[in-house]
Amino acid sequence: MSLRPLETVAILAATSVGGALNPGAISADAGALLVTFLGLVAASILPTITLLINSLTPNGRSVLNINRLEAELRSAMDALFLLFGGVGIAVMALVSLAIPSPLFLVEVPYLTSEILPRCGQAVVLGSTALILCMVGQIPAILRRTLSVRHSGALEEAKLKLASNAPDPGAIRKAFATHPDFGKQANSDKAG
Repeated sequence: MSLRPLETVAILAATSVGGALNPGAISADAGALLVTFLGLVAASILPTITLLINSLTPNGRSVLNINRLEAELRSAMDALFLLFGGVGIAVMALVSLAIPSPLFLVEVPYLTSEILPRCGQAVVLGSTALILCMVGQIPAILRRTLSVRHSGALEEAKLKLASNAPDPGAIRKAFATHPDFGKQANSDKAG
């Protein structure tokens, strides 16, 4: 899974905005809402991965379909783990913004009042932008996975139908016609 150029620009822009915001802009209510949103995203990721892993079964599928499904599932899981990592980074950055700075760092001019808070905000907004970009790509991955599973199930159903169908010779034998059927009667016997 790769980022499109527009998504890369969005992440860089969000990171720049985070660094440009006044320190403390992402705190209190905004931070609490963001943590809630990120928590909901994270809570949906692990069950989704479990469902994806359990969908790779060999039930009558061809090797080609199993390989295609595995590739799509790997792509989906990579995207979900990247999403989960982005959530972890954003939450850790939000936590670090909420923790008071150690006293020895407070003595360094502008470090705890400007530099570190702006860097933390840049990380929070950059990783949130990454999450939002990745969330947009997940449905496409899931649709491709569904398509591969559909084609495999369709192939399996066709093979089962073909194996259960009676032999054409057996059908002809069961519905055989009399050998004289369709022959014209001899005119000598009639006259």
